[in-house]
Amino acid sequence: MMRAPKIKVLQRSPDIVGEGPLWLPESGEIAWVDIPAGKLRRMPLAGGAVTTLSFDVPPAALARDLEGDLVVAAGTGWHRLAGDGSLLPIATPAMPEAGWRMNDGCVDLDGRFWTGSLAEPRTSGAPGKLFRLDRNGGVAEVDGLQTQNGLAVAPEGTTLYLADSHPEVNTIWAFDLDRGSGRLSNRRVFHRPQQGRVDGAAMDAEGCYWFAGIDAGRITRLAPEGEVLAHIDLPVSRPTKLAFCGHDLKTICVTSMSILPEGRTAADEPLAGAVFMLASDVAGMPVPPVSVLPDDHGQKELQ
Repeated sequence: MMRAPKIKVLQRSPDIVGEGPLWLPESGEIAWVDIPAGKLRRMPLAGGAVTTLSFDVPPAALARDLEGDLVVAAGTGWHRLAGDGSLLPIATPAMPEAGWRMNDGCVDLDGRFWTGSLAEPRTSGAPGKLFRLDRNGGVAEVDGLQTQNGLAVAPEGTTLYLADSHPEVNTIWAFDLDRGSGRLSNRRVFHRPQQGRVDGAAMDAEGCYWFAGIDAGRITRLAPEGEVLAHIDLPVSRPTKLAFCGHDLKTICVTSMSILPEGRTAADEPLAGAVFMLASDVAGMPVPPVSVLPDDHGQKELQ
């Protein structure tokens, strides 16, 4: 996408930290979360009323299962969204009971839900890790992270991308992903942003990686080799994640946060925390459903 697209406001009411946008093809809606507010929101992509659910734990990453129901990485575990709006536990990682939470996530082509963790509060000292939800409850694959972000899987299913958006790291890595076992190997630097910090990501059908640039006020498209192909400027400084939506996957939706950089106020950024939409020249990669779950769908601990 080289032309400057028209950017529309899909939802103006500000989220504190809007995150995790997900296209719901069955209903023609977009779902997303406001992490610190404990909210899950959804609305028709064509416009209309917003439906909001509230939780006692902070929701962070969303996915769909084979029936189209939502699977939510929230608080310190994975959950299924029940028909009454409650969260039913699926699995809980072998981590401290407090001092951390789930953050960004994605689903690979074989139906594994990958989710990272970060310290919450940031001074807790809890380790940041990357987990995959698996038949036995899941596996911890990467540790030593500070602010996990940027998860995505390439269209061929054998490359996984992971980022750390902490200011002292601000790096996107690529890994080889074994589709049979789910194991990661061959970690290498994919890209380091020159402006802003990397946040949530998405893949397009041409194998290009897109990410939201916190404090850069834009989304960026990277080639499979990691070089910058295009930037799209947004009317906010802190976009958080994008998703390809619509039945042709050619509408990009972008969440944002209303927590602003030091020295800026709501008067400077009246649209901070809104959800935006814009047309794309290239289609997105369809997000696979979660199909790999613990055998009893009950609460298990990671080994």
